Amino acid sequence: MNARDLLTKQFGLVYDVAARNLEGLSHEQSLAQPRPSGNCANWILAHLVNVHNGVMELVGAEAVWESDELARVRFDPVRGPDDAVDWDTLRDRFLGSRDRCLAALSGLSDEALAEAVPDPFGGTTTRAGLLGVLAFHQTYHVGQLGLSRRIAGLGGAIRGPGQPE
Repeated sequence: MNARDLLTKQFGLVYDVAARNLEGLSHEQSLAQPRPSGNCANWILAHLVNVHNGVMELVGAEAVWESDELARVRFDPVRGPDDAVDWDTLRDRFLGSRDRCLAALSGLSDEALAEAVPDPFGGTTTRAGLLGVLAFHQTYHVGQLGLSRRIAGLGGAIRGPGQPE
């Protein structure tokens, strides 16, 4: 498996697990706050979309969603309905970007993956290296969405072999 195939597989899993964790989660449930602190699903998914906009730029695809509503919560927490991003739009835009993201990833040449790009943490890295870091980042937050489901009162969406529904 080469880097392109591995990255395509990783981002495909990000989308697949996100879809499962988001299934049945309502706008109201997306606002359930973990205690004593932490971010609700509404902020987590907005953060995923903001970062995924950068992924899309790296792979040469159209952004997931750019809006004032999304930009407003870039660093500020969502503490309730007045701070929240429209849940249906957020979910639909993220999940709706799957095919174009994966197509763009799978279409990257070896030269494009090896190209030097700015590292957001300083210096430069390769496009493949940065995409690998971003795949890990997205996976981390998609896992948080699984915890958010539980906080909102829903059952877990990811089960091991033989585990009951």
